[in-house]
Amino acid sequence: MKKLLFSLVICSITFFSCENNDDENNDNTIQETTGDNVVIIENDIEEFTTWSGDSIYIIKIYDFYVNNTLQIESGTIIKFHPNDGPYLMIGSSGTIVAEGTADAPIIFTSYKDDEHGGDQNGDENTTLPAPKDWGYINTNSNNGSQFEYCEFYYGGSSTYNATLTIYGDNISVTNCSFINNDGSYTSNAGDIGVLDASDAGTGTIIQNNIFYNNKRPLSISTAFDIDDSNIFHNPDDPSQINEYNGIFVETINEIEAPRSWEETEVPFVIHDNQFIIRTGASLSLANNVVLKFKSGSQLRLDDELSSISNYNGTDVYFTSYKDDTKKGDTNGDGNTTSPADNDWEGIYNNTTSDYETWSNILYDSY
Repeated sequence: MKKLLFSLVICSITFFSCENNDDENNDNTIQETTGDNVVIIENDIEEFTTWSGDSIYIIKIYDFYVNNTLQIESGTIIKFHPNDGPYLMIGSSGTIVAEGTADAPIIFTSYKDDEHGGDQNGDENTTLPAPKDWGYINTNSNNGSQFEYCEFYYGGSSTYNATLTIYGDNISVTNCSFINNDGSYTSNAGDIGVLDASDAGTGTIIQNNIFYNNKRPLSISTAFDIDDSNIFHNPDDPSQINEYNGIFVETINEIEAPRSWEETEVPFVIHDNQFIIRTGASLSLANNVVLKFKSGSQLRLDDELSSISNYNGTDVYFTSYKDDTKKGDTNGDGNTTSPADNDWEGIYNNTTSDYETWSNILYDSY
């Protein structure tokens, strides 16, 4: 799986008041200052470390591993060097606690981004930031990291094109913004968003985040609930959305416990030949929730209608990925494709051994 991590230095208050009494005990973090508040990170983090909110940290290590707790204060700016610092992996026993505030968010961005923290690469407007300038942050199967009031810009240069990958249990991403990132990866196995929670485990919390000007905003597993608190457009300019505006359900092709999906701004996209709600499990849908299915996909109910609660709720639909009339142009191709019968398999009732024919099932094979 994907991996990322951060390097540490023990500081009393700020980087410049570091308790560096014994250089031999600090070999794992080499830092150079290129300005009054700029810190160069060139080695992994092996001890508990705090990054100060009055500093700008330039990641210049490929890959950068956080093997202990990295605590990031509100107002901290982290920039990834395009050649030497594209990835941040959480390694053995590593955790990131990034707790910003509404007034002083934590920024993760490109080395070329002069808008946040100034012109560290010293070329004025010669180079401009763009999606895929740096890779991604990956929790790498470690539990308990927290991202609150963080802003992520210009990431996604990696195999999976994600900017933040959640892989582990009890990880929270709340009140964060994902703007101008990539999220373009797709394959027969599915689609990956800039916030990739397709391997996220139990206890995952994704709430009150903002996504716009990305390719795909969010991909999820079936191990946690999704409420209606996330926003998939620019609150100041609703015309700025994401190219493929949806929540992409990936990796695990079945629901094995009671699960709730409540997002109503964008649809949930199913990319699986057989997406199963197992015996004893259930999926509860809020009113106005839409599920879109890619070609060949099927929803299978192991426990008849008790498998899916509120399947006939107000404005609940099960439809084709090409259907732009329900929650917009999720496949991002304008009018190039139109929905038609047989676009997807349908909803199969495993108890009756037959397909459902509800009036809110559109463009399936039955």
